[in-house]
Amino acid sequence: MTSGKHVDRTICVIGLGYVGLPTAALLARSGYDVLGVDIDEQVVADVNRGTTSLQEEGLRTILADAVSSGRLRAAATPEAADIFIICVPTPITADHRADLSAVTSAAEAMAPCVETGSLVILESTSPAGTTRNVIGAALEAHGHDVQTGVHVCYCPERVLPGDTVGELVRNSRIIGGVTPEAAERAAGMYKSFCSGEMCRTTDRVAELCKLMENTYRDVNIAIANVFARIGEEAGVDAHEAIRLANMHPRVDILSPGPGVGGHCIPVDPWFLIEGFPACTDLLAEARAINDTQAVRLLDRLQAASGLNKGHHVAILGLAYKGDIDDPRDSPTLALIRECTRRGLTAHVHDPLVETDGIAGVPVTRNLKLAVNGADAVIIMTDHACYRSLTPDDVPMRGQWIADGRGVLNDTAFLAAGMQVLSLGVAAQGGTETVRVEIPSAPQVTNQFVGVS
Repeated sequence: MTSGKHVDRTICVIGLGYVGLPTAALLARSGYDVLGVDIDEQVVADVNRGTTSLQEEGLRTILADAVSSGRLRAAATPEAADIFIICVPTPITADHRADLSAVTSAAEAMAPCVETGSLVILESTSPAGTTRNVIGAALEAHGHDVQTGVHVCYCPERVLPGDTVGELVRNSRIIGGVTPEAAERAAGMYKSFCSGEMCRTTDRVAELCKLMENTYRDVNIAIANVFARIGEEAGVDAHEAIRLANMHPRVDILSPGPGVGGHCIPVDPWFLIEGFPACTDLLAEARAINDTQAVRLLDRLQAASGLNKGHHVAILGLAYKGDIDDPRDSPTLALIRECTRRGLTAHVHDPLVETDGIAGVPVTRNLKLAVNGADAVIIMTDHACYRSLTPDDVPMRGQWIADGRGVLNDTAFLAAGMQVLSLGVAAQGGTETVRVEIPSAPQVTNQFVGVS
């Protein structure tokens, strides 16, 4: 584990969430002595027992082995180490501004433990300039020089929840160093467990690259959702049109859906919108389109079915994507809020998310309990179990099912006398016209942070 004249043996990983914990376990498996740090006492206790509540393929085995070997332990505060890796959340506030409080707190807790020659890596997705203006500032406040005394890098994660361990190992890594020496040293560490390409660049380029990746995906999802809206109003099956359009050798339109969720795609574009408001009208419009998809689906269902105040709605899926247990920023949350605002009684089913309720609405793993007596059903997540649903699985009182993910066997449900409202397809009869006003994205006039 030698990088240049440095021999790195100890690593402190701050933040033991979806990325930090698998990273810490993989590093321990690679032979480093790793301290994982988290402010959640339960997380610390679980890790020290070699267990976790995270549902990630292979993680529990790697974690248990790392802890039993003595290479990995957890604590509430950082300690001195050769390398520090910050993997804490970077959400947005209610008015779509970057909340870097966790990064700031982590940097301030870490800085007293950093010694000359240490390597500090920020992995959390962050606005442009954060590496130098937050991490660098905390280190400089403790007398360190990020050009000559301490190596500093921005190395963003690129993982798909549900396969985080596999993607941490396989995917290429962006290694953004404040100095070339910092990038080279960080690349040496990542090579210990990552088989992907080490792409060395500057911290500024790496920050922008990460935001571009998820913003690109958000905009392309928004285009698909606009095509779905056009299909709904024109009486055309947008899915069929997209399939045929994608036969063009240079066209690859994504599938429309009921919104965008997770910790990256609905968040990262706002970092660019906030930092560069004069350049990002397109990004703000894409955000507004994707954020109103769930409400539009409810509008269409009400217009077609007569669903009204006091009626019972069963919502299938709380996770933001299929077959994972992660509900962060799920479009279902927006749907729940809107159902409550309209006086509809909602009951949510999800086979994987572990909670009894959210936003005052009950959540269950018992499908028939959720749909029994419902006036309508709305499918929001493409869990595998929903793809095999039959009419007997949904003992509802009403007739309408809104399929926001295109997972139902429409023929079976229509044969049973039920009505299916599909995203991207006009309602039965072809007379539906629903126009949802897309709110203007907030105009951000002050930059969050400049790149110095």
